[in-house]
Amino acid sequence: MSGTVYRGPLAGTATLTINGVPFNVVGEAQHQAAGPVNETLKGQSAIEGFSQMPGEGFIQATLRDRPDFDAGSLQGANGLTVVLVKANGQVVTAVNAWQTERINVNTQEGTFEFHCESDTVTVDVAS
Repeated sequence: MSGTVYRGPLAGTATLTINGVPFNVVGEAQHQAAGPVNETLKGQSAIEGFSQMPGEGFIQATLRDRPDFDAGSLQGANGLTVVLVKANGQVVTAVNAWQTERINVNTQEGTFEFHCESDTVTVDVAS
């Protein structure tokens, strides 16, 4: 990291594609990179160390429903490539992802919630 403070965009806008199809992000997009998950191992007399298990990553967002795309077609989908580009230039990519949870379309707002998980979710930082 450099010694100067970054003064560009840090938050706000985001774009998301699912298998190359662009979607408008309406609500908060969130992500978590895949990687090891540590759990503290406690005995009755001491902290004994930790265990480590693999952890899946995820990308989720509230997306705008489109007239040319059936959001329900994503229900139970797998083998997805999902790319989230954040305002700060970071690119979050889920490879060979699977959709989890139910796809519920909100007709009043014209939105739906999308959540996918994968063992390969990475964050590429802006340089």
